[in-house]
Amino acid sequence: MSLPFQAVTFDMDATFVHDDKSYDHARFERILSQLEDQGVKVIVSSGNQYECLTNYFPDTKERLYFVSENGAHVVYQGQDLVQTTVEQAVADEVIRFLCNDLKITPSLSGVKHGYVYAKLPAATLKRQQFYFPNHVLVDDYKDLPADRYYQLSFLLDPAKVDEQLAALQDRFGNQVRITPSGNGSVDVTVPGINKATALNDLLSSWGLSGADLIAFGDGGNDAEMLKLAKFGYAMKNAGPVAIAAANHRTALDNNHDGVLAVLEDYLTNQG
Repeated sequence: MSLPFQAVTFDMDATFVHDDKSYDHARFERILSQLEDQGVKVIVSSGNQYECLTNYFPDTKERLYFVSENGAHVVYQGQDLVQTTVEQAVADEVIRFLCNDLKITPSLSGVKHGYVYAKLPAATLKRQQFYFPNHVLVDDYKDLPADRYYQLSFLLDPAKVDEQLAALQDRFGNQVRITPSGNGSVDVTVPGINKATALNDLLSSWGLSGADLIAFGDGGNDAEMLKLAKFGYAMKNAGPVAIAAANHRTALDNNHDGVLAVLEDYLTNQG
């Protein structure tokens, strides 16, 4: 029997990796080799910076496709396949609004670097530096270096999430895509661009479609790719938006290698 899919994609945080950002490297490499033997493409799809994603795969990154920045930056073997950035004037206006009106300091995913506020609390700064390994510390957002941005990310005030989201939607809803990604975190990206649009373009370039895809995710920014895939798996620990978008559910959560367990099951029973 052959596998019922020709491409695999998975989100990273709360999907592929454990909460401590680890995973079973040996088990994954074994599964990756088995998938490659059957001509299956493997794609990492995340809202994170490309450099952050490759750090997870020191020994296998050349064998993987990376849909990073929620679909705005697609890379294979170090070569940029897609680079889609927020219109510069709009990005500048969003940054001003966040800093001046909402008193929020965003993290910026630029083409050249990530930009992280230097005066964040130590624990928050350490977390941001993990997600933006290629970063510049910013003291004042009025003095940003020239760059173009794949996306802007920030945390809303927990007590004002609905109010602040509404303010952002009212001001910029027609110019950017505003996506809550859980726990008060919000991504501002190019409208019409998401993980699914990038995956669809990749699949088309291989003569494939969503009917050939198995996808795994847990959050709202995974919804479109879970709908695109014939086999859309929401994680056991997934939120309601991902669960509603998926047609399957993993038996195990991210801390127990739910993605790898499903892939092993397919390889054992249908590979």
